Parts: sequence; C-alpha cells; structure tokens
Amino acid sequence: MRSARVLLCAAGCFMLMTTARAQPAADHHIIFDTDFALPPQDDGLALAFALNSPELDIVGITTVAGNYNVARANADVLRMLEIAKREDVKVYGGAKRPLAHEKDAFAASHYGKWWSDDPAPAPPGGFAKKTLEPTAAADFMVRTVMARPGQIEILAIGPLTNVATAIRRQPAFAQSVKRIIIMGGALASLPDGGGNITPNAEFNFWVDPEAARLVLRSGIPIVLSPLNVSMRTSFDENSFQALAASGTPIVKLIAAQMRPRYAGNPDFHPHMYDEVAAASLVDPTLVKTKRMIVDVDVTHGIDYGVSVGGAEAWPGAEGARTVDVQYDIDNARFMRLFVDRVKR
Repeated sequence: MRSARVLLCAAGCFMLMTTARAQPAADHHIIFDTDFALPPQDDGLALAFALNSPELDIVGITTVAGNYNVARANADVLRMLEIAKREDVKVYGGAKRPLAHEKDAFAASHYGKWWSDDPAPAPPGGFAKKTLEPTAAADFMVRTVMARPGQIEILAIGPLTNVATAIRRQPAFAQSVKRIIIMGGALASLPDGGGNITPNAEFNFWVDPEAARLVLRSGIPIVLSPLNVSMRTSFDENSFQALAASGTPIVKLIAAQMRPRYAGNPDFHPHMYDEVAAASLVDPTLVKTKRMIVDVDVTHGIDYGVSVGGAEAWPGAEGARTVDVQYDIDNARFMRLFVDRVKR
C-alpha cells in the first residue's frame, strides 16, 4: 500500500509539474523581418510588443537595411534580445542594399545611412555577446517556409528586399507562405494618404520600390498596414507614463530614450507604425480593413516608390493584386493592448 501511495503521489506531482510548465500554443508562427533600431524607433517598440505576446511565436528575426545600415540593425536587435533575456530567438543578417534603388537617387545625408558600410556604433550597454546565425536572411526564409508550408507568416516592418529575394530564389516560396503583414505604403485614395519621405511615398516602399512591387504581385496573402492607419494613432503621455511605471529592463530602455521627448512638451504624441502591424496580428478587431488593388510605381520618375490603391483596376495596373488594407484603428484599445504587453 505504501509503495502504491508513493507511486500515486509521484504521478500526481509529475502531472502538476507538467501542467504548470504547459504554455498555450501560439496562434502565429512568424518571421520578424525588420530594419531594426533600438527604441524609440518603432521597430524596437514592435519587437518589445511581439516578444511579450504569447500569441506570437517568433521563429526567427531577419534584418534588412532601411532606417540604418544592416550592421547597425544586427547590433541593435542582438542587444535588445540580450536585454530582454530572449537569446533563444535567432537573428539572420539580411540585405545590405535595395534591389535597384541607386545611392545617387537621394542625398546621403537624408535617410542615406542604409548605404553605409560603416561598422555599427555600440548600442547602450555595449555589444551583445549573442551573435548572428551563419545563414543569410533570405535563405533562412526559404528554408523555414518550405519546411512548414502554409504555417509561417511574415511580419515585414522594413523594406521588402529580403522577402523579394526569397521569392526570386525559390519559385514555390510565395505559394508556401501563409500570409505576410506589411507595414508600408501610403494610399492617396484613402484618408491621411500623404507620404513621409516624399510628398506621396512612404519610407519602406520608397527604399526598395521594386521589392515592394514584386511582393505585392507575388500572390502571397497580404495584409497591408499603410501610413493611413498609422496617422490615426497617438502614443500620448498618459500611455507613456503607464508603460514607464513597470520598470522592466526593456521598459527602462524605452523610457530613458522617450522621457526627454515628453518632458515639457505637451504636444508630443507620436504616431505608431510597425507597432500597429504587430498588434493587428494579436487582435485583428483593432483595425478596419478593406479589399483593394495595390501597386507601386517603379518608373524612376517623380512618383518612384509611391503606392497606389483602388477598389478596381486602372490602366497600367495589369498584374497588380488585391490585398487587405488597414485604414482605421481603435487607438484607445490599441494603446491599452500595447502598454499591457510591453510592460510585462
């Protein structure tokens, strides 16, 4: 009897331990594709959100030149993972250059740093001990998607060079991706449709218009989170103070960078960009979407990199496809979700 009781107790304890360790399965297995920079850049804030969202299983992070060169993107994202104690997430270095956009197309002093081959400056606290994986970003994308067809989603919050390269490298890649959520574009046919790098072009699409066009026309199911929806967000001081109160290592980093911007500046309430795309994965009801045909101008003229969208096809849009476009958001609910996740 004593032996039986011991065995029963052991079995019960094992079941309790197993139950305690069990975690709910993630709803989304994502490749986090980013032109990363530490907070207060939106990529850093979006990653802080994603790392603390159990619905999102980050199978890998891929970097691309955009906000800065890819060396800085690599250094910054590795450091953030170290601060967050998430060294389990692997990082794959990606494209250093756009597919076709030439350096002399714009002044190097204005968003020209993605052309630089300079080594990365040390992030706050120094370089991470964690290093890049040896596999290139596009190769990692192809390998991961082809190994799990129909299961992997891509959260693309930088220029789309890595995704376009993967499409070119593997003909079956596009049909094997479950879905891609893109922060990019600005549609004049919707409210708040102006650009942020030229009067009509959004930065991510403008950096690599050819890549954006290739991805939009690839047949991958796409959710587009353009500037239009970002313009309807506001990271006000009350939300910032609620976040800063938590004091986690990541929040301390965010607060140190953002607190001076709020101090004595009641009109400072920045818009949210990449964070919207990430949050809409966790709770799609935050945003309103509509089906639209979307394409990108690649004619190297005055509208180079401008995205165009409409309910019906237009002359010159042959081959363009229909995507789900986010155009409005419940900012109050979005900010509550964002703060709740990042401060964990």
